[in-house]
Amino acid sequence: MSPRAELGLPAGVEVLVIGAGAVGCSLAFNLAARGQRNVLVVDRGAIGEGSTGRCAGGVRQQFSTEVNVRIGMLSRRLLEEFEDLTGQSADFKQIGYLFVAPDDEAMSDLRRNLDVQRAAGLTDSAEVDAAQIARLVPGLRTDDLAGGTFCPSDGIAGPSEVTQGYARAARQKGVRIIEDLEITGLQHRRGGWRVTTPRGEIRADRVVCCAGAWSARIAELAGTAVPVEPYRRHIFVTKPFASVTRTTPMTVDYRTSFYFHPEGDGVLIGMSDPAEPPSFRTDVDWDFLDHLVQHATERFPALESAEIMTGWAGLYEVTPDHQAIIGESDVPGFWLCCGFSGHGFMQAPAVGELCADLMLGKTPAFSIESLRPARFAEGDYAEERAVI
Repeated sequence: MSPRAELGLPAGVEVLVIGAGAVGCSLAFNLAARGQRNVLVVDRGAIGEGSTGRCAGGVRQQFSTEVNVRIGMLSRRLLEEFEDLTGQSADFKQIGYLFVAPDDEAMSDLRRNLDVQRAAGLTDSAEVDAAQIARLVPGLRTDDLAGGTFCPSDGIAGPSEVTQGYARAARQKGVRIIEDLEITGLQHRRGGWRVTTPRGEIRADRVVCCAGAWSARIAELAGTAVPVEPYRRHIFVTKPFASVTRTTPMTVDYRTSFYFHPEGDGVLIGMSDPAEPPSFRTDVDWDFLDHLVQHATERFPALESAEIMTGWAGLYEVTPDHQAIIGESDVPGFWLCCGFSGHGFMQAPAVGELCADLMLGKTPAFSIESLRPARFAEGDYAEERAVI
């Protein structure tokens, strides 16, 4: 019987994780690895089918807040050790991340980010000038650049490889994962939860929402509110394209958010759309491609000759400060590990460890108090600026 055909529901579990993306599978694995017994993961679709399976696969440490830099550094290390940890390859390629600044204001912002990164212990991110940028990415337009930053230990990894790797390793430690199971009700009772599904009910001591863009809906079922909104983001991939090699860095225009990185023999391109309203739409707006191509060819003229092979859209789970929400909510026993604002896949290895430690009463590798759910009600939060 395939894992997807596993239909029977347990009567009760100690921890129920909602969402089998990279974050949910990482958390389940880390809970089990720390001795937590009777962990169940459920997902309304398949493992890694949601936002994880539609992301660009970037892995970076270059952020503007210390907590995100530290999360990025821990995730990078865990991805470097991923095969030893899970027995599976993460397909982690450390080709680096290059941010380019087309004006002095953007460059000042990147320099402030560098100061934060160095204070957090990231030693290999550095400022680069236009000549260095031209050597890193031949053919990139650099005559209008004020400079940039580059971190060679950043890169790209496989969303499917990482998520499936955590899922398999979690199962080996006794975690159950049930796919195609929607949560339709959450009722808090003394000592735990009654979880309603179309196939029956499950009792859970604790529930963790790792539902990504759908987290606000899950939180509403639990009787609380979470400031997470879904935003559509487009990605397109070209046919084989010789001007980008497999070692070309992930390159980001810090002002427009246009980015690209090698994808096989082709190139993956994307950017955000400030005019896009929140929605759960994942259909492709092919008219947006014209807007993207305009910015793409201005920054990298060789893309004029690239042929688009395919495109898709996924969802960002955006919070008011563009940072994750990790911790127990105001409803006892209902935990949050969501709101990653486009960084869930790259932060999943670290947050799986950090959230598991919090849940089990252990001291995390470093403080993530600034990501606590109550910060919005308290008005005590700082915006992450390095968002693509």
